[in-house]
Amino acid sequence: MKKTIPDYTPVDLSRWARKEHFAVFQSFAQSTINQTVNLDITDLLKHIKVVGWKFYPTIISIISEVVNRHTEFRMAMKDDELVIWKEVYPSYTIFHNETETFSSLWSHYDGNMERFQKTYSEDVARYGNNLSYWPKGESPDNIFFVSAIPWATFTSFNVNVANMKNFFAPMFTFGKYYEQDGKTLLPLAVQVHHSVCDGFHLARLFNEIQEIMSDLPHRA
Repeated sequence: MKKTIPDYTPVDLSRWARKEHFAVFQSFAQSTINQTVNLDITDLLKHIKVVGWKFYPTIISIISEVVNRHTEFRMAMKDDELVIWKEVYPSYTIFHNETETFSSLWSHYDGNMERFQKTYSEDVARYGNNLSYWPKGESPDNIFFVSAIPWATFTSFNVNVANMKNFFAPMFTFGKYYEQDGKTLLPLAVQVHHSVCDGFHLARLFNEIQEIMSDLPHRA
């Protein structure tokens, strides 16, 4: 089956404010940024229980919503050219208890969180018992990554990518949530490439994820 090329827009480097920063972090200063925060999911947990949503796809869809708002999280190199995907989809891990291994599964996200619950459930029902690494077939190019470690909480999490020069897709990992001072907190870590993203962009990302988690239960 021929792989479909997703829609994208080339970046006009001559007009891009980060042109010099991009060049620096593509050359001698190659680096990624890793940050871990604790998100308040107290009200969100109550909400998903009322509406009957599953926890994992809810978190994936909230992250997907924010990632798709901002170009810095949708960048890639294609044919030696920096591009921005029109949209990106989550590639997430499914754990297999019997083998203690995981599969990498991706699902389409169209901006509707409720619809993603159905899409996720259909994909897991169809491919979730397949123990291969890519049970749905190799993922498309326009993806970012989400994984969960629900067996343990953490204060820091780091992913090391051996060949990271053009690895611009964000990598999210969240752990076991826990109670503290009357709140339920979820540790969420992300790795991004410094060529396309700075601390400012990460701060905005986390703030907007928290905003959705806090506001979603109160939406009409």
